[in-house]
Amino acid sequence: RSVSVLDEACKLIGIKSEDIDFNDPFIYQSLQDLRNPHGLFQIEAETNFKVCNKVKPKNLEELSAVLALARPGALQFVDKYALYTNHGTNESVHSFFDSILGRTGGVCLYQEQLMQMAHKIGFTLDEAEILRRIVGKKKVDEVKKWKQKIIDKIAENSLAPEIGDILWKILEDSANYSFNASHSFSYAALAASTVYLKFKYPREFFLALLRMTRN
Repeated sequence: RSVSVLDEACKLIGIKSEDIDFNDPFIYQSLQDLRNPHGLFQIEAETNFKVCNKVKPKNLEELSAVLALARPGALQFVDKYALYTNHGTNESVHSFFDSILGRTGGVCLYQEQLMQMAHKIGFTLDEAEILRRIVGKKKVDEVKKWKQKIIDKIAENSLAPEIGDILWKILEDSANYSFNASHSFSYAALAASTVYLKFKYPREFFLALLRMTRN
């Protein structure tokens, strides 16, 4: 439905949807004090709207994080991530993983980050992908089998035991909430497009919305 609204609004305006610049500051200025999310893809849902108002995304990456955070298990990390976006506070879980989690304020938001963490302690990329699939499909019982594998890999590579403990804790948590980054960024791109159209071309945007409602 949102893709159809986007297409219809762009036709009414006389532009192409692919010409919308996701880095346009206008999009994120419109999200800093958002009062009415009606018509905005994903953001119009109550939980997403609340997360958006806390995080106040300033770019596509932060908007993607809003959509990844607005999920049952991930909601516990909203305040931590908002501290990062609003005040630059980065709560590191361990310096060993800073290069992977730094861009999300110390929160492992995406399955791809979990893969990178597993790879960094010594698992092959194939093994990391198996782990991602298990998490992606929320196979909690399968996740439990990885605890000993992590312990063994940490010992094999002479790494500090607490690094394994941190990875295991994140893995356990991720089994309930971790999101796919490519999915999240695709959603964010569509959300950004609807924000741009709603506030730049409100007449055409709402006409497109009404036409979709009529259909």
